[in-house]
Amino acid sequence: MPAGVTSGAVWAAGSDGYLAGQATDGRFLLWHHGALVDVNAPASKSSYVFGVNGSGEMVGHDGLSGAPFVYRDGTFQTLPGPAGASVSADAINDSGDIVGTSYAFPGPYQSVVWKRDRPGTYQIVADDVAVGIDNAGNVVTEKGSVWSPDGTTHRLAGSPDLQVQLFQGGYALGQAFGDYTSLHMWDATGSLVYRYEAQDRPSPRGINSHGLLVASYTPVGGTARELGVWRGTTFTGNITSERWVRVVTEDGELAGQRLSADGKTLVPATWTCAG
Repeated sequence: MPAGVTSGAVWAAGSDGYLAGQATDGRFLLWHHGALVDVNAPASKSSYVFGVNGSGEMVGHDGLSGAPFVYRDGTFQTLPGPAGASVSADAINDSGDIVGTSYAFPGPYQSVVWKRDRPGTYQIVADDVAVGIDNAGNVVTEKGSVWSPDGTTHRLAGSPDLQVQLFQGGYALGQAFGDYTSLHMWDATGSLVYRYEAQDRPSPRGINSHGLLVASYTPVGGTARELGVWRGTTFTGNITSERWVRVVTEDGELAGQRLSADGKTLVPATWTCAG
């Protein structure tokens, strides 16, 4: 971590070994294959980093101004958005296209796309909360709508009666209404790929394109929540001692934060799954 920083966390993973997070004093943190990268951005406890891509470009939300931002080309840039709305930038793909969510009372929530090749502009693509964007530019929303860059829209199986929580690595993860004892996985075509059996609202932390998944769940017949790891449809075990895993990388690592050596603070960390 930078000099003088004693605690922080990893919040997002991109391709090519990029990880992004923040220190507890609000400073943005960026690593490339484990090496710290200098970031020229203001430190603010009201700003939040939500995504990073394979070029080290970070996106997020400024809570004071209600504006979305991108950190690219070594500068912190505010993104345009609908007047009077609070807007967040939630994910960015390797082409530099960004997706986020806009909200102004009385609603609705709207999914917003900022195309890298159209600087200074934005596009409303759905009346729903945005969940993520893939490298093909497909956007998935919370209710399971899939918007494509050619302007067409299709749906995940079961939409709109869905609560999609994550769209990463080409997979969408979430629940269908009335089915809160499992975690559903869809691909970008909208097909249901798998249904992970659990109970008590399983919640995904991260997944990569190889199907390495980390999720918080309660085992069937159990009473306590666990943090489990799956490779595709195969359950490999629970993470018993490190519960602050937040993301899964394309290289097969887990990342988040863990207790420092003295046990007094939480520090950014990565883990490698054996086997």
